[in-house]
Amino acid sequence: MRTAECVDKLPLQSINMNDGEPHSIIVLTFGPLAEKLGWKRKEHLIRQNTSISDVVESIGLTLNQQKGLLFAVNGSQCKSDVKLQPGDELALLPPVSGG
Repeated sequence: MRTAECVDKLPLQSINMNDGEPHSIIVLTFGPLAEKLGWKRKEHLIRQNTSISDVVESIGLTLNQQKGLLFAVNGSQCKSDVKLQPGDELALLPPVSGG
């Protein structure tokens, strides 16, 4: 179930997952983060109660790489403690710089 931290106004749905069964999400990366990781789109397996922070740690981002990251789930900006659901699309958005 999507928590209140997400900005979206979509109806909430409850999805029952078994702790033992992994489910997939899609993780998207952009800019220098995509270059550093070597991929822009990747299927990632999660279990029940997996948060955005859990995924970020599991893909091996250093604390420096995590600095300033924004997160979007299914197109809506979210905080890192949001729990993910099967089929979610998680975008890892690096800070934008320039002039």
